[in-house]
Amino acid sequence: MEIKVSTEKLRSKIMPVLVVAQLLILAVINGQSTILSILPPPAQTEKAALPAAKIDFPTTPAGQKARLFWEAFLRSDTQEVKKFFESSLPAEKLKETPAEKRAEQLLNIRRQLGEISLQKLLSSGPFDVTLIVTNLSQEYFKLELDFKKSGNDLFLEKFTIDEAGPEDLAPPLSALTLPEAIQGFEQEIEKAAQDDRFSGVVLVAKDFQPIFFKPYGLASKEFEVPNQLDTRFNLGSINKIFTKVAIAQLVAKGQLTLDDKLGKLLPDYPNPEAKEKVTVRQLVNMTSGIGDFFGPEFRDTPKDMIRHNRDYLIFFASKPLAFEPGSREMYSNGGYVVLGEIISAVSKMDYYDYIKRNIFEPAGMKDSGWFQADVPVKNVAEGYTRQLEEEGQGEPEKHGDKQEQKGDKAQIGDKEKEGQPQAGTAKGRPAFDRQKQGWRKNIYTRPARGSAAGGGYATAEDLLKFAHALYGCKLLSEAWTNWIFTGIEPPLKDENGKNPERLKEQNQAISADSNEFYRKSLESSQKQEAFSDSKNDKELITEPAGREKSAAKSAPVETGRNTIDRSHWGIGIAGGAPGINAMLEMDGQTGYTVIVLANYDPPAARDIAQMIRRYLKAVKNGDTL
Repeated sequence: MEIKVSTEKLRSKIMPVLVVAQLLILAVINGQSTILSILPPPAQTEKAALPAAKIDFPTTPAGQKARLFWEAFLRSDTQEVKKFFESSLPAEKLKETPAEKRAEQLLNIRRQLGEISLQKLLSSGPFDVTLIVTNLSQEYFKLELDFKKSGNDLFLEKFTIDEAGPEDLAPPLSALTLPEAIQGFEQEIEKAAQDDRFSGVVLVAKDFQPIFFKPYGLASKEFEVPNQLDTRFNLGSINKIFTKVAIAQLVAKGQLTLDDKLGKLLPDYPNPEAKEKVTVRQLVNMTSGIGDFFGPEFRDTPKDMIRHNRDYLIFFASKPLAFEPGSREMYSNGGYVVLGEIISAVSKMDYYDYIKRNIFEPAGMKDSGWFQADVPVKNVAEGYTRQLEEEGQGEPEKHGDKQEQKGDKAQIGDKEKEGQPQAGTAKGRPAFDRQKQGWRKNIYTRPARGSAAGGGYATAEDLLKFAHALYGCKLLSEAWTNWIFTGIEPPLKDENGKNPERLKEQNQAISADSNEFYRKSLESSQKQEAFSDSKNDKELITEPAGREKSAAKSAPVETGRNTIDRSHWGIGIAGGAPGINAMLEMDGQTGYTVIVLANYDPPAARDIAQMIRRYLKAVKNGDTL
């Protein structure tokens, strides 16, 4: 069973960067994670909680199981949630991860949602139930439960927590053709741009072939420079997946293991407890107890002094661990900064050079990198914010990076801990009044250069190339690519109980089928002149180049003793901070990839991506252009 958590406001899944972003989160309930994060405490405002709607659960077996789950989840009842898992999962799954641990993981997420109420229930079939809930901050989330029938039993196959928006409260769309869906979401994007709610680039692809690709708004308001198809945007926490892929590459090569202790890899790390206890796996999964780099020290440090990944260490590396490593999860930009230093130490290469040579270049990403903020770079979008920012500090407000807010405010006043915007001033300067001001350039929260936790730049086209290369196993073997998507690690031992260099052949080799699939698909992409050559800022692509689908796309792939079904591969990652919002979503089952890059505050990109997802969900199965 898979748990998928996502929120825009963590940064929020799944991260951070610069002023650190957030991310959507993929966590596998077996104790592993793809890009793991947890929801930050909700900002409790004076708003009253919405009353719970009177909702009748379906009388189907799935509906009744969903009712029992909801009652236990709402009360944070550990024993009842445990019973739910015991009755809803097959024995082999419970053997992998006991129900008690699963309940603990899930309720850790539940506590961070705060007080919640059920607003709507959706069910499109006998085996799926979706719950729309809200909290005191009037933020909406959807809880999706997918069941599978096996004999006379009904088992929980997947549970997802995702941010919800107004479109989730609207009635489902009627069945659409793909052209109708494209026309529908294009109209809504145009409306958002006209209302000045969105500025950026939108790319939608089917089987990695663009079917919609258009820019909106301005890259520079001062000079009236429009966003183009090749405009580079700050990715926020999306960069974390590059760091995770790099770690997997080094593990596959035998240069480190996920069980290696921090002290072995970074002997000079200033925290003795972290050196002794924290493992690479815990850093990747955000269970290390290492905190964030946001805080008073970061706020008061001139941002032009932060020019390298290692420059972020001074803000957190010497501080005590927040908890015993491995005991719980906590969103950690600091942990990914540490991973960046591990990559440098192990590979004997600068972090940025390693990512460029081993990820960007193999994927064909020619327009991506970590650029110096005070060095002119061609085709870079300026970030614009309406958020409250006081001089010298970069703490985002409600719709910004809440995880950053949590980290920054842990050491200051009680009201700030509660997420309340302060009416006071920095250095006596009057607070910014968002009601009287429009968009302004984000210059207060931006370090000179991003880190392994986030803050790099890329074009929408480059992100599509990355998703394609990752899915096609161009960057990793099937076994380690599967770890990126699902959190399931390749086996440590063979059938004889031996560990021949962590099954070196399995972990290093890229299968002929995978490589051929990637090659053919890439050739097809290159033939698509509109995508590869045209930079017309008004271009709409609706006719992808035809290609014969490779069997590797949908057929299970044999890897050692395992069979990996790529249709289960998917990823959802977000980055968000003042003037930054980026979304990357890829679904191996439907073949759709949605990329939205914005130079406005969250939820500018998030809302567009969710809306597009709603239209694509209504497309008739198998319908094409």
